[in-house]
Parts: sequence; C-alpha cells; structure tokens
Amino acid sequence: MFKDRKLIVLFHILIWCIFLLFPVLVLPKPASFLENDQLQLVIYFSIGCLTIGFYYFNYHFIIPRFLFKREYFHFFGLFFGFILLSILSTKFIITSLYFEHGLISSSKPKLLVNFLGRFLVVFAIAFGVRLFQKMKQIETEKLNAELISLKAQINPHFLFNTLNGIYGLALTNSNKTADSISKLASMMRYVLTETTAEKVPLINEIKYISDYIAFQKLRLTKKTKVNFTIEGTFLDQEISPILFISFIENAFKYGVSNEVESTIKIHIVTENNAISLTVKNDQLNTNTNNNEESCGIGLKNTKRRLDLIYENKYSLEITNTDKEHQIILKIQLK
Repeated sequence: MFKDRKLIVLFHILIWCIFLLFPVLVLPKPASFLENDQLQLVIYFSIGCLTIGFYYFNYHFIIPRFLFKREYFHFFGLFFGFILLSILSTKFIITSLYFEHGLISSSKPKLLVNFLGRFLVVFAIAFGVRLFQKMKQIETEKLNAELISLKAQINPHFLFNTLNGIYGLALTNSNKTADSISKLASMMRYVLTETTAEKVPLINEIKYISDYIAFQKLRLTKKTKVNFTIEGTFLDQEISPILFISFIENAFKYGVSNEVESTIKIHIVTENNAISLTVKNDQLNTNTNNNEESCGIGLKNTKRRLDLIYENKYSLEITNTDKEHQIILKIQLK
C-alpha cells in the first residue's frame, strides 16, 4: 500500500513537471518569448502553479463535497472565488516585482483569459477522474454487497443439508451422532469466523473440506467409497472461502446409495500459483441428474462468485452422463 502511494505521488510530480516545463523547453516560440520577457515568465509559472492547486482543490474538495451533492451555490462560489483569488495574488506578485520598472503597462498581461482557459481544462480533467472513480467505487460496492448476499445464502443452505444428515443418524440411534455434531461445530465455527474475509489461507479451506468429508463419511455405509487426495503445497496461498464445498456437497447428494456400490473421488492439486478441484461421482439417480438446474442455490451462487472474484482466471468443466458426473474447476490464484 505504501509503495503504491509513493508511486502515485511520483507519477503526479512527473506529470506536473512536464506540464510546467514542456512549453518552455520544447516549443521554440514560447521558449524564446518567455526567455526574453521576464515578466511573462513569472506570469506563466504563477498561473501554472495555481492551475495545479486548482486541480487538487477541485479533485479533493469542491467536486466530491459540493458538486456531487448538488450544492451548486457553494460549488460555483468556491470555483469562481478561487479564480478571483488567483488573479489577485498573481497581480500582487507582479506588481511587487515589476511596478518600479514600469513593465506592467507595456506587457498588459491578460490574467482572466489565461486563468479561465487553463482552469476550465483542469476542471474537466479533475471532474472526469473523480466521476470515473466514483463509478468504479459504486460498482465495487455493488459487487461486495452481492458477494455478501451470496455467502449469506450459501451458509443456511449448507447448514440445512448438514442437519438433515445428523437427523438421519439420530433416527437410527447411531453412536456416530455425537461425533458428527462435534464436526459440525468445527465447520460452523469456520463458516462464522473466517468466511467474512475476502480471502482466507488455502490451508484453512482444505481443513474445512476435510472436516466436511469426514462428517459425510460418518453417515455412509460400506456401499460408498470416498477417495479424497491432495497434491502440492498449500502454504502462502489464499483463496476466496467456501468456493469448493457446493461441488463436493453435490457429489454426496447424488453419488451415495445404501443399495448399490458407488464411488466418490475428490482430488485437489496446487501447482504454479493455481489450484484445481476434480470431483467425480457415480450417477445413481438418472431422473434428477446433478446438472446445473438441479444443483440448487449452492452451485449457482458459487458460479456467480467465481465470475465476480476470478473473472477470466478460472475454468469450469461439468460433464454429465447416465453413469457418471464430473466437475473440473481450475483457478489461477495469482
């Protein structure tokens, strides 16, 4: 952050140096004219410095505080007040320096014309930059609000499905019920404390997925095999929270049966600042294929979040057949 601010300051200094020195150093006629007329040189640099001040006066103060709030009386009062003050201060400077030499009347500096021309151009630039930033801020706030809303919808959706699993264990008086509640508490603690952040350590997200898979295994019979594998290093990597869980949850929803044997494969790989998730499960209910329409709010919201956070940085392949369902998600983290 500090380095970025220093670069911005240096960029501004460079732009204003070019603004002040370009006509003097590059253009032959203005350079010659200013070199032979010291009074015009003083006027030129006075107007230039006041023009720079006028830009920041508009950008930081009267545009955001008055123009955008439609307080036009205050805006125009300060706008023309600055111009008047600039003219008076410039007149004071040149009068103090050149009145005794009788140069003022012969040069007849047209301060009002010079100030108005420059100030109008600078105001247009300041207004354009401010308006662009305001539109970007509005768009960012809308996206943040949408992400918050999507997360808020995903959490109850996850909790509802998880409680259904515990309810099934309780009905059978399973001795796994207490362990499942403990794992649910761990998962909910993660959801409540970490998912409010924009990014979380990838290792924490992997642990959350591991807890979820362990929780699901508590309710499974020997008919269902779960292969969960991890490759690569997860240190010093961050990711947007609870992005993968909808795809994994979907596999346990449609790939589990107490009557026929089935297999769920979950594979996570990190390599070259990228992560990929592969989830494959048997298609056990052909009447309700787990395609996009039947995945419900969780998967739809996850895809929307991917579009918002990792636009042009991810790929998602969904393959559906009568026997098998597979998703491959790849995200470029940096």
